[in-house]
Amino acid sequence: MTEQTRAAPFETRLPQLRGRWVSAYQLLWVTLAIVAAGVMTASIYRGDAEPAVLMLRLIKTAVLIAVCAILLRNRKSDPVAALLSLAFLSWAVTSNFDFSSPALVPMLADRLRFLLFAIALLLFPDGSWRPRWTRSIAVASMLVFVLGIAEGTGIAPSRLFLPAAVACILIAIFSLIVRFRDARSEAVRQQLKWVALGLVAGVALILIARAGASLSRVIPQPYSIPVLWEGVFQLGIIVVALGFLTSLLRYRLFDAETAISRSAALAVLTLAIVATFAGTEASIEWIGQQYFGMGIGNISAAMAAAVAAVILNPLHNRISDWAEHRFQRDLVTLKRDLPELLVELSGRASTRELGTMALPRIRRAMHASRVALIVHGKVAAVDGIDLRSVRSWARSAVTQEPRVPGDVFPTRIELNEPNGEISACLALGPRPDGTVQAKDELAAIAAIAPNLRRAIAAAGHVDRHAAHQAADRRLIAKQIDLLSARLAELERTRSRPLIGGA
Repeated sequence: MTEQTRAAPFETRLPQLRGRWVSAYQLLWVTLAIVAAGVMTASIYRGDAEPAVLMLRLIKTAVLIAVCAILLRNRKSDPVAALLSLAFLSWAVTSNFDFSSPALVPMLADRLRFLLFAIALLLFPDGSWRPRWTRSIAVASMLVFVLGIAEGTGIAPSRLFLPAAVACILIAIFSLIVRFRDARSEAVRQQLKWVALGLVAGVALILIARAGASLSRVIPQPYSIPVLWEGVFQLGIIVVALGFLTSLLRYRLFDAETAISRSAALAVLTLAIVATFAGTEASIEWIGQQYFGMGIGNISAAMAAAVAAVILNPLHNRISDWAEHRFQRDLVTLKRDLPELLVELSGRASTRELGTMALPRIRRAMHASRVALIVHGKVAAVDGIDLRSVRSWARSAVTQEPRVPGDVFPTRIELNEPNGEISACLALGPRPDGTVQAKDELAAIAAIAPNLRRAIAAAGHVDRHAAHQAADRRLIAKQIDLLSARLAELERTRSRPLIGGA
């Protein structure tokens, strides 16, 4: 029974868009795309913003329309993709205005974006109301949307829309966390990881831009950089959209851990370097004022930059190790535990026993659909696939035939010894999304390859010793059979009566 079959009695899933609903979606999509392009064109002709800001907004609008067009083309009948596509088009309209713009069009588009985005989060990724209380949050979001329209048009003179909208979005994000913890499918978990990466990185950039724009109004020039904050804001919107696009298209889903690990390492490293530079510069400046009675000026900045450069490499290594242990636990566990297991099995396990113990761990860490160990042209062990179906592939792998699309094992890692004692190959099938393993995963296999070679060599000695023992047992059994036959013949001879005897 599949996960969807199990979940059916307990949840309601939105049906796929068909007929008039698809036409209505396309019509609304085209309308919002025209409005977004029109707003962008009007702002260019008015010239009410700096050229650099206009260029950033133009790039963002083009990216968002491209993302929405991809969703319209590839996920036309998916209701969640439709909600997200329309929300991003609305965002393309509102983000082309300043943060505090009083215009009616961006206000209405902003309220629409909130409603569409909140419901999409509550339904992501498969359109199901899970957990059940998400329906109540959807109703609350609709009421907040109506309140926002009333506030924007002056019907209801209150200021409750913004805090209520933020609360709805936070609860919707919390529902994603609940779905991640309850998900039985690894593909769904990977989809939610990509969304988490896009939301965390994108919202962080947007908040940084908001804070920077606010500081720019009180900090004198040249320290206020409005173009920089505008670029950070637009980049945050793009990151959020790309996170959802990657998740919905299921493109390289299982690279989520790698992307999250590198993003976290880069963010922490940047913060650490900035904090080190600022702290060192302030300390040197304070020492100069206290002990020399004057400001050191550019010398403090140069010395702070030198300190930051010195600690950059060791800090990068430490932060990268932390990020890998935190977000790529499967690879870390493989590199840590498998060599110990291979040492324990060395000298007492056969090649088949070695593969039976090691291949499931490799397959799980590599997110491979199947894995096989080929030793001297023969299939020693498999996991995730039938043994017989691998043997024909093994013959083509030994002869180095060209790989073709849809190959059973598109990734092959040679484990040959230079002296020719071992001729082995570790064959990995594609990941569940059809992609091959990433560089980090192949690097993890390369790290344990020497241990695997030694274990295969030791297992080969065990196999040969077992083969010699089996041959000796067969020889002994054959000799015993011959002796038994001779004894039986002698018994028959002795028991035969003598002809004509007295």
